[in-house]
Amino acid sequence: MSDQHRHQVDSRDLGGDFIATVALALYSIVVAAGFARVFSGWDFFDNLIVIAVVGHGVSFLLRALRTPVWVAFPVTLGVLVWLIGAMFYRDTFSLLLPTSETWSVFRLELDLVGNQFRTAVAPVAFLSGWNVLAAIGVAAAVLLADTFAFRAFARAEALVPGGVLFVFVAALGTDRSRIASTMALVAAGVVATVVLRQHHAPEQAATIGVQRPLVGRILPIAAGSALSVALVAGFVGPRLPGADAEALYDTSSGGGGDVTEVISPLVDIRSRLTNRSETELFVVSADADSYWRSSALPKFDGRTWGLPERGLDRADGAIAQGSAGSVEIRQEIRIEALGGALLPAAADPIAATGSGDLRDDLRFNEDSATLVKTGSDLERGDVFEIVSASPRYSPEILAAATSNDPGDPIYFELPDDFPTSVADITRDVTAGATSNYEIALTLQNWMREEFDYSLEIQEGHGNNEIESFLRNRVGYCEQFAGTYSAMLRSIGIPARVAVGFTPGENDGTGQYSVLGRNAHAWPEVWFDGIGWVPFEPTPGRGAPNAQDYTGIAQQQDEGPTGGDSTAPTTTTAPAPNTTVVDENGTPVPTTTPSAPVPVPEEPQSTPATPVAPVEPGDPFPWRPLVAVALIGFALALPALVRRVRRATIASPEARLASLWSRATGSLRDVGVRYQPDLTPVEAAKATSESFPLAGRPMHSLADVVTQVAFAPDGDDRLSKEGVLGTSTLQSATSWCRQIEQAVSESIGPVARIRRHFSVWS
Repeated sequence: MSDQHRHQVDSRDLGGDFIATVALALYSIVVAAGFARVFSGWDFFDNLIVIAVVGHGVSFLLRALRTPVWVAFPVTLGVLVWLIGAMFYRDTFSLLLPTSETWSVFRLELDLVGNQFRTAVAPVAFLSGWNVLAAIGVAAAVLLADTFAFRAFARAEALVPGGVLFVFVAALGTDRSRIASTMALVAAGVVATVVLRQHHAPEQAATIGVQRPLVGRILPIAAGSALSVALVAGFVGPRLPGADAEALYDTSSGGGGDVTEVISPLVDIRSRLTNRSETELFVVSADADSYWRSSALPKFDGRTWGLPERGLDRADGAIAQGSAGSVEIRQEIRIEALGGALLPAAADPIAATGSGDLRDDLRFNEDSATLVKTGSDLERGDVFEIVSASPRYSPEILAAATSNDPGDPIYFELPDDFPTSVADITRDVTAGATSNYEIALTLQNWMREEFDYSLEIQEGHGNNEIESFLRNRVGYCEQFAGTYSAMLRSIGIPARVAVGFTPGENDGTGQYSVLGRNAHAWPEVWFDGIGWVPFEPTPGRGAPNAQDYTGIAQQQDEGPTGGDSTAPTTTTAPAPNTTVVDENGTPVPTTTPSAPVPVPEEPQSTPATPVAPVEPGDPFPWRPLVAVALIGFALALPALVRRVRRATIASPEARLASLWSRATGSLRDVGVRYQPDLTPVEAAKATSESFPLAGRPMHSLADVVTQVAFAPDGDDRLSKEGVLGTSTLQSATSWCRQIEQAVSESIGPVARIRRHFSVWS
């Protein structure tokens, strides 16, 4: 073959390879777009596009340089790993290279995602490890698809990695762009399959007239096929019987009951905020606005804030003493759809009683300012009368106060593995403060100014969540309150997390309607001689009667936004995750399941789709999915190894010898045996006598092998190189496959399985 002809062939192959790469990259980009089902907005898309383009681009360049697969695969993998690190952890790089800090942050965020996955709700924010997880998924799909398509000469099989990723994301995400994204995937898959099939198809040795280029020959077919199939899928698919049936695996949380059960005081905060519930939980008739506090949580174990074991005193009349300078707030609280056992009230309760039969059912713990209904959960129609001594604080008094003795060392405690970096950040932020009050105020204002409020961040306030929150600077009230309190504790200032509700809607007569969306969490800081003082680090929130010392006007969530509101029929109040005891030492359960409280149904929009179930009895089927994935990988691996091994055979003579070896080896499975001294033609004759089904293709293959064996070296058409043109090798491959197919159809299932797992067959 002349150098000019070889250059023309190489140029044509390189051009076809480039077009096929573009088609496969387009498919990968559509797969990446499928993440719109789990992420809000489109901020994620440009990052995933870059990963798809770079992955396929690097692979193409390495093929153009004729880099063997055992070098190209790890090089491409390394480039993608570096790219993901540079995208999301650039601030941890040194001299453009990842460091040990990069690995530490990566592990932290993956641990965070692992902890959140079972309770995460789509859409999630494109950060805090979810971004890295998506990037890794796309990078893996790109790397496998490119290897299958161009190293193993696969066609439709190359689309499997991306397709699996797309289906997995779709199963766990919302219905956003469901039909459009599926149509786009089908269209891109058809285009990629047609182009890859043409790219790997045998080329004719001669053509009549002018041969059209690959683009002109294939693009109209691919585009027409893609458009037709996508339109049919998009129009017919949703209209097929059962298209709207229940999922094979239900990823919704719970079993469809009307009551949201609560285990921890903070568990229900996230669901209420996410759902933006307009359900009226309780009504308060009061003298003034207030945060209605359900409980204050002193115990932090590194993962959750909660209540330790505490005694309860009977509440029927006076229960505590108010602080000097406080203002009394009288409240009548009428329960509507609030379940659980904790009764919210203004801080700090000094007298409480229940109406009628409820007089003996109310208990109080002064340390945590917790009112508990015993005997049964809160029910619609329950009425309680509370008097609270609402403290009033001045900046001057707070600035002069110390924070040394909150009465219990639990308010200083942090877990042994609490990150030291949190204390370092706290000291840096509050470096100019000269008193504990200034420290608390500075930290509050820093969070309000530097952090963003978002409901798309997954729940959590443990060590990993705190580090991630401080790194990404976005979260919702639970994370603001939990992180703020932990940061103060890290530098020796006692703090705790309070949970409850913002004031709610005032009708102008002193009656407050408190809705599900008013659920809130905030921090409280101890000052000696004064008590627990609330601060408000959460942007968009401001406690009533606190502007003098916080500098923040009263504000709360005034209504649902974004059209994601939903109204659950009932809910439960935050409840502690530990057991309390009464004055006689008798345990009082505070997590008893609530009985359903019927509430007139309100207009509802579709709620966010949980990424994974939270019910212990309905776990996500990880083991079956992993087992299926491993079985699929085991089944595909032998074929992949065979394809890669055959693709590495460079010379035409070696490829022909390999085809002859495959054919004769395959025929041994049906009992055809050859003497070592037989010529190819004699072997073909023996095949016709023993196994006639393979006689014709075996004779054709033997003729080519014989012709090449006796052809002279050189550049003319009668030489070995001239005989072994592209069309001859393609024909020889076809004859070999005919022989293998004939053998497969003639043997039993056990032999077929053995043949499939014979990597070197």
